[in-house]
Amino acid sequence: MRSQIGSLLRKSSLGRSALEHYYESRWGPFNSSIKKECKKLRALLDTEQASIRIVYDNLTCPPAYGEFVQVVMLARYLKASGGDVKFIILDDGERRDDWCYLDLEEQESFVRDQIEIATRILSSEIEVLKGIPNSSSYTVLGANVFARTAIYTKTPLLLNTLIETSKEPLPADFLLPAGWGKELGEERDLQDVPFVACNVRKGLWASDRDSVQEQVIADVREIRKLFPNHRIVLLSSHAGIEWVSSVLLESGDLHSGTSEAQILIPQPTTGYINAMAWLLSADEYFQREGGGMGTIAIFSEVPYLIVSKDRGIHYQHQLDGFKVVAWASPRQRFVYRPLDSHRVLFSDLNTTAEAS
Repeated sequence: MRSQIGSLLRKSSLGRSALEHYYESRWGPFNSSIKKECKKLRALLDTEQASIRIVYDNLTCPPAYGEFVQVVMLARYLKASGGDVKFIILDDGERRDDWCYLDLEEQESFVRDQIEIATRILSSEIEVLKGIPNSSSYTVLGANVFARTAIYTKTPLLLNTLIETSKEPLPADFLLPAGWGKELGEERDLQDVPFVACNVRKGLWASDRDSVQEQVIADVREIRKLFPNHRIVLLSSHAGIEWVSSVLLESGDLHSGTSEAQILIPQPTTGYINAMAWLLSADEYFQREGGGMGTIAIFSEVPYLIVSKDRGIHYQHQLDGFKVVAWASPRQRFVYRPLDSHRVLFSDLNTTAEAS
């Protein structure tokens, strides 16, 4: 009911104004701190050689790729806007409780992935420190950083506000370009074959965000309907790929063996970093429910359709229909459907988005 009322209100200027007042009262102090931070950063960017540092603290953040990429992309925007940006990973051995889902080797592997992802996205050397050194550089959200409280919950709104209030066009080097996958070096077996990418989540926690069998079957059929001449590259963990393959074999939507007619191509080399390359080379990206891979789509030029029952830290402040961030194009759609996200069809949403 709340979602239906919200949808009706968004259709009129008066309704949108009412919603803005509602969110202003609900998120007032939070929004106020973001606006102050935005003003400071904008003033720094207006000076020559603005020295800025961003500190990502593993004590306050989960071992999750999506949250990490959001903060790295804030650094990428500030760098593309002319700032002299240093990105620091603070990792002193004290890590948030949910890191316990990983054993020690997996934790160290995740930190190595953090370094590689940040290095690739920022094209600069990343420091991993056990403490924050004294520096004359401005520390983004410094009050949180020095108090060792999370900044990743604030960075999406901060970045969105920086872009919405900027008088300059979006920096050319901000978004991850559609062809960047080739530069990442992922070997592709589909050299001249068009494909779309689809993410199916099988996560360590929040299993309620994982897809179920009926959804996977329906989604693959819907994507085939929308893109009959494309292959589908499945992006998931090793366990997720095995599960999806068995579900589609059982349903008859996937035949055993490899042939030119094969419609579903499992991600050749698993891992978030390898999946980035495939997503950025796809003609379109599809995702239902959770999955940090969707963050790469949101910060790219690739058309996407993401359906979620959760607002997430992106959507809780957005009021503009399917547009989850200020820089989204008309073909980049984040659909918040709290009541029927598991049932709504991709083709119905695609038609709705194009008609609007």
